[in-house]
Amino acid sequence: MKLQLLIGLGLVVSWEAYGQKIPKIEGTDTLKAHEKKIDEVVITALGIKKEKKAIGYAVQEVKGDVFEKAKEPNFINSLSGRVAGLNIKNSTDLFQDPGINLRGAKPLIVIDGVPDRTADLWRVNADDVDNISVLKGPTASALYGSVGKDGAIMITTKKGKKGKMTVSFNNSTMFQTSFIRIPKVQTVYGAGNNGKYAYINGEGSGSEGGGWIWGPKLDQKDPTTPSGYFETPQYNSPVDPVTGKLVPLPWISRGKDNIKNFFDTGIIQSNNVSVDWGSEKATFRLSFSNIYQKGIVPNTNLKTTSISLAGSVNPIKDLMINSTLTYNKEYTSNFPEVGYGPTNYLYNLVLWTGADVDIRDLRNYWVAGKEGYQQRHYNVSYYNNPYFQAYEYLRPYYKDNILGNVNVEYKIVPNLSAKARVGANIYSLNREFREPKSYIGYGNKSLGNYTQVNGNYFDITSELGLKYQNHYSDNFTLSGEMYVSNYYRELKNSEIRTDGLVTPGWYNLFNSIGPLFAPTDGSRNRKEYEQINSVYGYVDMEFYKTFFLNMTARYDKVSTLPKGNNEYFYPSISGSLLLNQLLNLPAWINFAKLRGSFAQVSTGKIADDTYGYITAFEKSNINWNGQSSFYFGDKLINGNIKPETVDSWEVGTNLGFLKNRISLDVAYYQTSDYNNLAKIPLSEGVGYKYYLTNGNKYERKGIEITLNGDIIKHSNFTWSSQLNLSRYRKYLKEGYGGRDYAMVYNPANGRENYVKVGERMDKLTAMPYETSPDGQLVLKNGYPVNSTAPFESKMGYSDPDWTYGFSHNFSYRNFSLSLLFDGRIGGTMYSTTNQKMWWGGIAPGTVNQYRDDANAGHNTYVAPGVRVVSGSITYDQNGNVKSDTRVFVPNDVAVNYNGYMQTTSNAFESNYHYYKQTFIKLREVTLTYNFEKSFAKKLNLSSASISLIGRNLWLASAIKNVDPDSGMDQLQTPATRSFGVNINMKF
Repeated sequence: MKLQLLIGLGLVVSWEAYGQKIPKIEGTDTLKAHEKKIDEVVITALGIKKEKKAIGYAVQEVKGDVFEKAKEPNFINSLSGRVAGLNIKNSTDLFQDPGINLRGAKPLIVIDGVPDRTADLWRVNADDVDNISVLKGPTASALYGSVGKDGAIMITTKKGKKGKMTVSFNNSTMFQTSFIRIPKVQTVYGAGNNGKYAYINGEGSGSEGGGWIWGPKLDQKDPTTPSGYFETPQYNSPVDPVTGKLVPLPWISRGKDNIKNFFDTGIIQSNNVSVDWGSEKATFRLSFSNIYQKGIVPNTNLKTTSISLAGSVNPIKDLMINSTLTYNKEYTSNFPEVGYGPTNYLYNLVLWTGADVDIRDLRNYWVAGKEGYQQRHYNVSYYNNPYFQAYEYLRPYYKDNILGNVNVEYKIVPNLSAKARVGANIYSLNREFREPKSYIGYGNKSLGNYTQVNGNYFDITSELGLKYQNHYSDNFTLSGEMYVSNYYRELKNSEIRTDGLVTPGWYNLFNSIGPLFAPTDGSRNRKEYEQINSVYGYVDMEFYKTFFLNMTARYDKVSTLPKGNNEYFYPSISGSLLLNQLLNLPAWINFAKLRGSFAQVSTGKIADDTYGYITAFEKSNINWNGQSSFYFGDKLINGNIKPETVDSWEVGTNLGFLKNRISLDVAYYQTSDYNNLAKIPLSEGVGYKYYLTNGNKYERKGIEITLNGDIIKHSNFTWSSQLNLSRYRKYLKEGYGGRDYAMVYNPANGRENYVKVGERMDKLTAMPYETSPDGQLVLKNGYPVNSTAPFESKMGYSDPDWTYGFSHNFSYRNFSLSLLFDGRIGGTMYSTTNQKMWWGGIAPGTVNQYRDDANAGHNTYVAPGVRVVSGSITYDQNGNVKSDTRVFVPNDVAVNYNGYMQTTSNAFESNYHYYKQTFIKLREVTLTYNFEKSFAKKLNLSSASISLIGRNLWLASAIKNVDPDSGMDQLQTPATRSFGVNINMKF
C-alpha cells in the first residue's frame, strides 16, 4: 500500500496520494484527465453540487442536450432507456401522463432545487433543461422529507453564462406518418349476430343483432340482386318513395381500411428562441418556447407555450442572488377520451364498427333535418359515430403555470455563509366538457350537457439556513448546511354541470334544462390546506481524499396527520471509499469505489389524502326542503393511524477500466415498507364497509447496472455506448392481523389481485376455468366450467424481469449519429383490446369454417378439452386441491361457435388475454451535420446544425394489436412512428 496510516487514535504518520502511473499519449496527461473525470460534480438534493466520488448512493445524470433534437410533447418520454432503475411507461394516447417509476415507486420532481408536488412535466420545456440528476432512493432525497421517500428527479434549467450575448434558435418538426402497431381486424364478416343483419332504426334490437360484429359474410355473390351481391337494408339505405321502406344495399366490405382512413397524420412542432449573456457581475437568460401537436385523431391538438427568465447578480462582494421565473400555458381545444367505453373513439371505430361500414361515409355525422339533435350512425343506442365524437364532444383544457424561485447567499466570514430561498408554484386550470345531444354513454342517450371544472393551486416553500465549509488540511474537510423551512399549500377545485341542454350546441350553464348539478364525490369540489414546518440539514466529511461520509437529518411537523402522530424524524447516512487510493490495483483498473447508505422516511399523509386521517360526514346529492343532507362515508379510520414508513439501504460500486474508457456502476438496494394501509371489511351493521388501519408490510429489492464505454476514440471518429439494466421486485412480507394474504390493486389488469405472504406484489390473478390434472380444459354441455377454487389463479407478474436501454453515439468529422434502443424482458399485462376483439367478433382468428357453420344455424364447434363423467374436485381454504375423483372423457359436445366466443372471448386458448410485455423498441435515431464554422460565419452564425430525427421507429414484441410500452391496455391509441428534422442555430 502506498497509503500509510497509523492505526490507533487516528494519528497519521504519512500520506501519499496514490495515482496510477500512466504514460502521456499525444501530449495528454491521462492521469490528470482521470482525476478530473472522477472529480466531476452532480446535482443532489436541495440543488447542492457534490463530487461523484464523494456520493454514497446511486445517482445518474442525463445532459440536457439529449432533449434538444428529437422532441416529445412531454420531455420526460425522452428519458426512456437512459437511466437504470427508471422505468418510463410511455402512453400512446394524446396528452396522457407517462408512467414514471423509479425503483417501483413514483419519484419526486424537483425543479431548480424546489420540489414540484404537482409533478406536471408538460410545462417543462426541453430546450430549457440543462441537466437531470436521478437520485435513486430515499437516502439521496431524504432532505426533502416525506415527498422524497421514493427518490427524486432533479431538473436543473439553463442559466446565463459569462461571455458575449448569444441568440439561439431551435426548431424541430416531426410527422407521425405511420403505425408501428395497429389493431388488425377481420374484414370478412360484418355487423349483426348469428350471421343475420338488417337495419331497422339504429336501436340495435331485432335483426340489427344487438350491436355485435357476428353478422353475415361480406362480398357474397347473388345474381338475383341489382348489384350482384347479397343485399340487406343498412343505415345509409335510401327510402323507397313508393313503399316507404329502406332500399337494400350490397353487403360488401367497404371499410377494409377504416383505421387508416380515420386517423390523420400527426404533427409535433417545437420552436425555441433564447438569449444568453453574462459578465463578472451578472448573468441572464431569456427563453421563449412553443410546442404544437396535432393529434392523429381528427380535431385534436395540444399546445404549450413557455417564457422563462433566469439570472444571477453579484451586486456586492460576498453576496450572490440568482433566480428563475417560468410562465407556461398548456391549452387545447380538444383532446380525446381514453379508457374502455363508448366515450373512447377506438371503442366505436375498432371494436364495434364492421367492414360493412365505410368510416368516410360517417363524416357527415348529423341526421338530415335533425342537425344538433341526432347523430348519424349505424347504431344510435350503444355507439358513437367517431367523427361526431371528434368534432362535437369537445374537451377544452386551459392551464396557466407559474414556477419561480429566488436564492440568496451571503458569505458572513470565509467559511460561513447565510442562505435563503423562496420557491413558489402556482397554477390555474379551466376545463370544459361539451357533450352534444344524442351522445351515447353506458345505458343512456345524452340530452346534451356542459361541465365546467376549475382548479387553483398555490404552494410556497421558504427556507433560511447556514452553510459551513472548511478545508482543515489535506487530510480532512468538513462541510454542512442547516435550514429552517416552511411549506404551505392551497388547492381549490370546483365542478358544476348542467342537467341537459335546452338549446343544442349552446354550451352555457344558463342553458340547463334542470337545476345545476355539483358533484360531491372525490376531490371534484374541494378545498385543501396543508402546512409543514421543518428543521433539516446535512454534514459532509472527507478523510484523506479517500473516505467520504454524509449524514442528513430532518424533523417535520405536518398538518396532515392526527396530533400525536404528526411529528417525526428522517435520518440518513451514506459513505464511500476509494479503493484505488488505498490499494495497488492492476494498471487496467483506474478507479474503484465502494459505497453504502441507509435512510428512514415516512409519507406524511394517509393514502396521499390531505384529510385522510379524518372520519367525517360526506355531503349527499339529495336535498330535503332545500336543505343539504349528509351521510357517513363507507370507511372507519383508526384514530391512531400512522403514516406509511420506508426503511431503505443500498450498496454499490463504481469502477473505471482501461484508462477510464470503460466504467461500470452497480447498485443493490432493499427497502422495507411498513405501516402500510389495509382495508378491513366490516359488518354493515357497524355502519361502515371497511376499517382503514395500518397493516401490511412489504419488501422491495432490486439491482441496477450501468456500463459506459468509449469504444473508439480517434481524432476523426468516435464511438461511445451505454447499457442500462435494472431489475425490481416487491413482496408481501406480513398481512394485517397475521393474515396470510392481501388484495392488491394492479393497473396492469385493472383489478384487485389475491397475493399471499411471501409472494410478489405485482402478481396478476384471474378466476380461471377448471382444468384436468394434465392441464386440459374441462367443459360441460360444450362450455367451459368455472373454477370452484376459493382463490384466483396466477396469470403472471406485471413487473418485468429486466428493464434495459442500449444507446450508441458515433461521430465522424462533422457528422454524428445517435441510436437508442430500450425495452423490457418479461412481465405480463392484460389486454382489453384483444379480449374485446374476440368477444365482439372482430378478431381475425374468428374467421373460420365454424363461424360459417354457426351462421348457417349449425352447431359444429367442439372445444378442445375434456368433460367429467363422474367424480368431483374439492379445494382447501388455501386453494390447493384437496381431493380429485373426477373421471374424464374427451369433449364431444358440439356448440354454436358464435355463442361460444361471445361467452368465453377465446380466453382459455389466449391465456385469458394475459400477454408477455417483452419488447424491444428503436426509440430514437438522430443524424446530425454540424456546418463548418467558416460556412456559419458567412451567415453571421457562430454555429449551425441540421438533424434528421426519428422516434419509435421499430417495435418487436409477441403481443398482437397493441404496444406494450405503457404496461397496460385499456383500449389504447395505435402506436405511431415519428420522422422529422431539427435545425439549430446560434448567433
